[in-house]
Amino acid sequence: MEFKNNLTAILILSGTILILLFSSDPILFSDSNRYLSGSIKDPPLYSSIIFMMQSVFKSLSSIVILQTCFVGFGIYYFTKTIEKKFKLDKFTTTITALFLFLPFIEFYRNILTEPLGYGLSLLFVSFASKLIENFNNRNIFYFSIFVILLLLTRNQFIFLYPLILLFYLGIFFLNKSKKIIFTLLISFLCIFFIHNAFISLNNYLKKNDIKLNDVLSNDSGIYYYLYIDAIYISDVNDSKLIKNQKLSETINKILNQVDNKKASKIYYDGRGHFGSSFSIIRDISKKFLVDFSIKENTSVIEIKKEIAIELIKKNFTSYMKLVFKKLYDSTWLFVFLPFFMAFSSLTKFIKYRSYLPLFILFLSTYTLGNHSVVYLFGRVQPRYLVYTDFILLIFIFIIFTILFQKKNKY
Repeated sequence: MEFKNNLTAILILSGTILILLFSSDPILFSDSNRYLSGSIKDPPLYSSIIFMMQSVFKSLSSIVILQTCFVGFGIYYFTKTIEKKFKLDKFTTTITALFLFLPFIEFYRNILTEPLGYGLSLLFVSFASKLIENFNNRNIFYFSIFVILLLLTRNQFIFLYPLILLFYLGIFFLNKSKKIIFTLLISFLCIFFIHNAFISLNNYLKKNDIKLNDVLSNDSGIYYYLYIDAIYISDVNDSKLIKNQKLSETINKILNQVDNKKASKIYYDGRGHFGSSFSIIRDISKKFLVDFSIKENTSVIEIKKEIAIELIKKNFTSYMKLVFKKLYDSTWLFVFLPFFMAFSSLTKFIKYRSYLPLFILFLSTYTLGNHSVVYLFGRVQPRYLVYTDFILLIFIFIIFTILFQKKNKY
């Protein structure tokens, strides 16, 4: 009986060990250098972990081992939480754990934020489930901690702010008590101030290591991606929209070269076109914008902001079509599916105010929020969506399992 109760833990531990025995050699990508050097463009959590592990163990393999063990723990905690809440049998729990390993096998050795973000997402969703079922100080403390850690892992998780506001509103209506308003407010304020304090501290420390007049400093964020979108949807004539004559000439040169490479929307040829155009536009723009920024004594990101606002304003319809194409060309099912889940669960929650509708609403809006950020502010890559999509799939599998089990009782 004791072995049966610990079967899931034994299988997860065995899976973690087998993965590491296969290989713990790190895989580096171009983006890995940002985390190895502690780029100011990224939140500090992952680069800080790399720094500490390398300081102690002098090896990147130690990071692979750490993130593999962390995700293994996340999978265990998630499956045990779901097992207890939905009273799953051992077979279903085991299948759930095995499925959660599948995406992780693809990226566990990558020196990127995916392993850390995946593990944190599993724990984040676990404590959201616990908080809905049992609102207490312990659960909201850990829930808040994992929100902060996700925000400090990737800028992508900025969508958590509106998500947790919606979630806390649901918690309030579920408990029907004004006493928890203060606790929820304190939690949200702590998340906001701690997250921004660490970001500000990181920026302050990193600015001491770079030249303050570096035109590429802070070349990241929303306008970095909006600029790519703006160039993609524009034609050469749109350069005349820029009031600054010298900047207009610079944009004209960029748009001409983009057109020569057939990297703008008029050459749209189906799936993947924007993804391939992204790097072309980025590389063509860099030299022109850096040269212009040096002459004007400003930063590249400020120039990109000005360009993006003007071009998107003029081509707003084309921009919205581009957002839709990003959605349709990638994983459109994972937008419509959580959308209908969110709509259905919201109506049921308003009517019944119970655990399951709120949890489904939370999970579906978590998925929708992640997809929205990716579609609006970057290239659509599966690794950006793994934090939400696989958890949603697993939950759908669990719901169907429960429904079939109930049906078999009759």
